[in-house]
Formats: sequence, structure tokens, C-alpha cells
Amino acid sequence: MIFLVHYDRRAQRLERFVGYSDDALLQAQDDRLKLELSLLRSDRENEIVLLSAPSEEAVRNTHGRYFYKFADLAARSGFALAAS
Repeated sequence: MIFLVHYDRRAQRLERFVGYSDDALLQAQDDRLKLELSLLRSDRENEIVLLSAPSEEAVRNTHGRYFYKFADLAARSGFALAAS
């Protein structure tokens, strides 16, 4: 599968996540380009990528920062955060 990810770095928020079948690569690329062009003058710090993975679960495991807050990522990996 192919996944289109739009992530707002400043807000640390996933804005868009769309899955495509492997044979829809051209459509995914076209959608990515249209999205990038539509956001050119945006004041957000946009990150727009296409990822290829066997499943959404695989993307969540390899690119967790798009889906989880830092504390959640630390907990998922077994790290304990020190209290401030």
C-alpha cells in the first residue's frame, strides 16, 4: 500500500492520512503534488510525504511520530520519562 501523509510540524498534528492501493501510485503522486501546491503560501510547517508499507499498522510502527505524542512513543518503546 501507499500512504499520503500530511503532518503539521509546528502543531505536531497529523492533518491528512490517505491509503492507496499499490497500483494507484500515479494518483497518490498527483494528490501529493496538488496538496503541496495548495499549501505553498501556508504559514504552517507542512510535511507531505508518500510512504510505501504493507499496512497502516506498519506505517504506525515505523513512523510513529505522525500518530503519537512523544510520551506515547516513549511508553511504547519501554522508556520511562523523568518527571519535570
